[in-house]
Amino acid sequence: MTNADAKVFGACFLILLPLYWAPLFVTTILPGLDLPFHLAVADMLGKRGSAASPYAAFYEGSLRLAPYAAHYFMLVALGKVMNLLLAHKLIVALYIAAMPLSTASLLVACGRSRVPALLAFPLAYNLTLHYGFISFALSLPVLMLLLAQVVKHLHSEPGQVRRSWLWTAALAVFLFLCHLQNFLYGVGAVLAFTLLAPLPWRRRLLGASTLLPALAALLYWRLVVSVANAAANPSFEYAWDLIKRHRLKDLGKRTFLHDFGLRLLALPGHTMRSFSDQVDIAACRALLVLIAVYLIAGLVAWRLLPAPSLARPRLRMWPAILVAFVAALAAYLILPHHLAQLELMTFFPRFAVLVVLMAIALIPAGLGRVRGWLRLLVPVPAVILCAIYGYQLIVHYRLYGKETADFVEVMRKTPPGGKAMGVVFSRGSKVMRIESAFLGLPDFYVAMRSAPGSMAPLSYCGMRHMPCTRKPAGADLPNPWKPQDIQPSKSVPIFDYFFVHSPPPNATPFGPYQDSMEVLAQSGTWTVYRKKPGTVIPAPP
Repeated sequence: MTNADAKVFGACFLILLPLYWAPLFVTTILPGLDLPFHLAVADMLGKRGSAASPYAAFYEGSLRLAPYAAHYFMLVALGKVMNLLLAHKLIVALYIAAMPLSTASLLVACGRSRVPALLAFPLAYNLTLHYGFISFALSLPVLMLLLAQVVKHLHSEPGQVRRSWLWTAALAVFLFLCHLQNFLYGVGAVLAFTLLAPLPWRRRLLGASTLLPALAALLYWRLVVSVANAAANPSFEYAWDLIKRHRLKDLGKRTFLHDFGLRLLALPGHTMRSFSDQVDIAACRALLVLIAVYLIAGLVAWRLLPAPSLARPRLRMWPAILVAFVAALAAYLILPHHLAQLELMTFFPRFAVLVVLMAIALIPAGLGRVRGWLRLLVPVPAVILCAIYGYQLIVHYRLYGKETADFVEVMRKTPPGGKAMGVVFSRGSKVMRIESAFLGLPDFYVAMRSAPGSMAPLSYCGMRHMPCTRKPAGADLPNPWKPQDIQPSKSVPIFDYFFVHSPPPNATPFGPYQDSMEVLAQSGTWTVYRKKPGTVIPAPP
């Protein structure tokens, strides 16, 4: 693409970037169902090796070559110099900037205009970000960068092949460290890009070989993971049978054709799922229309306008991009919703954002043939849409900040350095369209009231993709998903602070210890309890 295309994209990118960073800083805590749980794990990993760690008696943690590790590596490293809450915001800020930049990198590598990559700004605020699937979200720009680098590697000069190979292989390993699901998709996409490129077989095989280090890392991870049963590290046959059974269960009495239609209609709701008033759905529908407009405009320009003269011809990559798009769409349509046996929840909806990203990559190179003053008009629809939705993000994140202000107030009145847990009876948010949005909020204690002795229970330890396991003493620590099942005899002796939200009438979350507790702070529907000074609580059985 020409320098003019780069300048137009760069100017629009710099205009929109502050608008999409602003939501991160208009609220103290960011929405994300699993986010507080991940921050608590990072806090535990940061205190690993210290004899004074409050987690030492309950959990064992280790960072290793495994999916999800990249997010925790970044959090632990940044946590050495700043608060985990700020560290997470900085990581998300980099991710938001990387979404359009990585998409633009793929487009220009394939000889297309960068301008449609601006549409990746709204896509950054997607379902996976708001559900707290942070590792999946972070893997999206890494995947786009990998595909862009694969094209560059296939197109590299003879003297640059070794360096290009190493850089491509490193990105593939980084994608593996981000998220297994997108890594497996990325392996298939890279193979499509290399095998369908119009090049000699030797060069194509050399391109495919860049996956070998990442595949070796996958094999190592699979072999070293300790498993308690076959479902934790399944065979292909077991996994396929499980997927088939759950998909048929999702289907119910519907035909596959009817179900595919329903999923396609739900694509906007899955892609940018965010807010209760569903402004995100309207924005995603407008975004899909705009992608279609750019696609048609690109085809028309390709037919009517002359192609620019290039120093050397671009690779014909549209068949590979089409295969990658169809693969993402097939995963969205075919995979089941949940696979609890494989520790995969909200499975197929995650592919919605990938479908839209690959649809942007499909926009033809003809769009880059537009010249003169018309070139300045090309980004206008994308900038207008991105600006409108960026403003909506700021408004809604500020509303979420107001909605969680009571929680932030009681948190600030809670001393650091203790063990805190939550008893959240009412989980829903009026602003965010996220199930159980408030469930994990008490785990923000370790980030907002950071201290060597601060601790919160770790919800997902023991899952094969998590860098921690439970010791025997941690086996009975409270499960925030079931506040009604929390056993006071095992939680009250251990924890110092209890964040209770909207308990039902006559609820006694502390059982026989109810008279031994006192209110430390209260605001709105949030109350923090602690044990009365001088009260002796017997050790848990």
